[in-house]
Amino acid sequence: MDEIGQARALLSQQKYKEAAESIDRLLASNPQMDELWYLRGMVSLKLKNYDAAQECFERALLLGKKSRYYQIKGMAHFELFELDDAVAAFTDALALEPDDATTNLFLAICYLFLDDPRSDAHAKKAYALDPKKTRQLLLNFYTLFLRADPKVPQAQKRKIEERIRDMK
Repeated sequence: MDEIGQARALLSQQKYKEAAESIDRLLASNPQMDELWYLRGMVSLKLKNYDAAQECFERALLLGKKSRYYQIKGMAHFELFELDDAVAAFTDALALEPDDATTNLFLAICYLFLDDPRSDAHAKKAYALDPKKTRQLLLNFYTLFLRADPKVPQAQKRKIEERIRDMK
């Protein structure tokens, strides 16, 4: 396994500090490699260092415009409830890869929070592209982020639950 593969393995094993050290060593000799900046951003995101994560994702995007870089940048903004920035990143991802079910769904979720009617179109597109994945992502999202979150008002939770239930 090469060094990048080892760094990915450490990341998937949730050994984030070791992954960061490995990636930092690689970046010292390969600062123009967009994939390394993306991976470093992933590690920073997992360590809840959001500013560093965004900086790494920006560097990755300067070096290589890839849909998944925009997608993870959107996810980082979403975790901070920076919805307008998340929408912009997801929109950029879809400009490169319009038929990505995951990106369509997360853009739909952002629009849902913003009470934007475009939510329905993106949710329906995600569902049409991959119904099983979309349902699972919605279930995961609701369970992990909304059900027990005291910051989300009950009225908004009910509205979201209704829209998920009515999605066809």
